[in-house]
Amino acid sequence: MPLISRKYPGKSAQEIYEKVDQVMQRLTTRMGLKYDKHPEEKAGKVSKIGISGKYLAKEGEVTIDLHFPMLIPGSMKKQVQDDIERRLDGLFA
Repeated sequence: MPLISRKYPGKSAQEIYEKVDQVMQRLTTRMGLKYDKHPEEKAGKVSKIGISGKYLAKEGEVTIDLHFPMLIPGSMKKQVQDDIERRLDGLFA
């Protein structure tokens, strides 16, 4: 499944977590996904009917691991992945 990683040199895990959390809150509201955040671990999870993902912010980087059920069309998977990558690319812009 897609594993997305972005590096943000000089940014703390807390700074990255806060920005990713803001993005995830907007994204999950728009897409109707369940969002569980774990501020103490600087991590979070999203899910809905077999679609799931989790992220972890560390010093200078974030990784997002996405999982889609087999029945989800490839075009939809790509759209979600592209949307997340675009948002991560502009995280500190």
